[in-house]
Amino acid sequence: MKNIIVFLLLISTSALKAQNELPGGKIEVVKDFEVQLAETRKIRMVPQPVPVDSSIRRYEYKLLAPSPSIEYLTPEIKPLAISPEKKPTYYPFFVKAGYGSPNSLLGMISYDHVQSESLAWGIDLRHLNANNKKIPLQKFSDTQGRIDGRYMLNEKVQIDGYLDGHVESTYFYGADYIPSNPDALKRVYNRYDAKVEISKVYAAESSLRYKGFLEYMTDKDDLGSREGAFKAVAAAGTALGSKAYPLWLRLEADLSTLKHTDERTLNNLILEPWFKWYSGRLQARLGMTAVLNKQQNGILPGIDLTYALSSSGVSLIAGWTGESLKNNFHNLSEYNPYITTRLEEINNMFVRKIYAGLKGGSGDFAYDLQGQYSRFQNMAFFLQDEDNPEQFIPVYDDGSYIGFEGSLRFELLKHMMLRAGLSQRFYNPEHEEKPWHRPSLGLHGEVTYADEDEQYHFSFLFNAENGVPYRTLGGSEVVLDPLIDLSLHGDYFFTKTIGVFFELNNLLDNNRERWVNYPSFGFNAKAGVLFRLD
Repeated sequence: MKNIIVFLLLISTSALKAQNELPGGKIEVVKDFEVQLAETRKIRMVPQPVPVDSSIRRYEYKLLAPSPSIEYLTPEIKPLAISPEKKPTYYPFFVKAGYGSPNSLLGMISYDHVQSESLAWGIDLRHLNANNKKIPLQKFSDTQGRIDGRYMLNEKVQIDGYLDGHVESTYFYGADYIPSNPDALKRVYNRYDAKVEISKVYAAESSLRYKGFLEYMTDKDDLGSREGAFKAVAAAGTALGSKAYPLWLRLEADLSTLKHTDERTLNNLILEPWFKWYSGRLQARLGMTAVLNKQQNGILPGIDLTYALSSSGVSLIAGWTGESLKNNFHNLSEYNPYITTRLEEINNMFVRKIYAGLKGGSGDFAYDLQGQYSRFQNMAFFLQDEDNPEQFIPVYDDGSYIGFEGSLRFELLKHMMLRAGLSQRFYNPEHEEKPWHRPSLGLHGEVTYADEDEQYHFSFLFNAENGVPYRTLGGSEVVLDPLIDLSLHGDYFFTKTIGVFFELNNLLDNNRERWVNYPSFGFNAKAGVLFRLD
């Protein structure tokens, strides 16, 4: 500090001395004063853009595909569903009640309740009966009840469950005699089903997704047959190496026991892995299904290919796939309610098919066409029981069929939609002469007209099937009459909550026999009231 003070004193002394030595007089400025900044070094800063993630990401929000199955139903391709332009109004409470001919009563009530954001439940009750007094004992009754529930553990995991009861009564009205006690020909089915399921409904592409359920079913009739079935399913999947290539694995234990005078079991262990792959316009689902049991094992392919021909939505489809179904009391009696009261055998049916076709569409037009060649094992055909001709026994056979299937959806006019489906199969059983009691041709169509405000809805329905072949007790081959069915249905609401409905079924009064000696109901009609609350 002392040195700094001495330095400042020296500078001040020098400045004063210099000032005293300056000469006096006039000072002339010959140039304007110019301020200049000293040169500085510019700091160059070049902003860098945020790196762009150019990787391809594929997002698929799909529930785990259910286990492939074959239903013992009329060969049919269901029309493609329509994506509504406007979200329909939600009506949690709905009632439908009516009466019709021949001597039929219809009732239905349903209620859905959203308890909270995480809990919802619903109940559904319905009943239908009919009695055609022109044909002795041609009557039936069908009563169903169901309770559903859903609980969200969190935003990703949910639990679903239901309890279902179904009581159906019918008569063997195809018998050639009427006993003094008609109830001797009565048959009542009691079917009950309970299921609980847990699933991860949302997950990032790379995270684990899963689904699993437990289900118990029991079927019994009043003639001594009783079957219990238990299913346990676990499935999980995640990405493998890339977000575009998901991998899935499904395990199922399907156990069933049929009891009558003796006991028969059919326990299946099912393993189903599959891998989904994308490459440009090509999508491929590659997998298999292994069905393992003590009686018979089956390995079923699972290859589905889709190639987009253009951005218009037209695609080629091809594949080699397989399906399985239990030929047990539950499935067979649902397909044929007049089946024998005592099944001698329960087994698995396997179908393996090679198919190719074309699908596409845009807006309110869509189509799906394909041809196929299929090999089947243990397909059930039906013949009359020689001891009880009003009942049918299943006969199992291997073989093949060539088939053609197609579906169409088309908007004819504003609010008017056409849906149609066609299925044709040419059966070639190995041992049976014909596919007894199985239709090979089915044509189904529906034209609907409905307004956007859900005030009215009208439908015109068309169904046609070829006559099914059957073998008489004497060994002769006969073909039953075909089916041509035209029906008209309509709903109309006078107010937001109150309306009426009508059903005019089988306008051509076709009494076709789907099962020999069992003519169907001819023309029948129903009408009644509707009630709903939002």
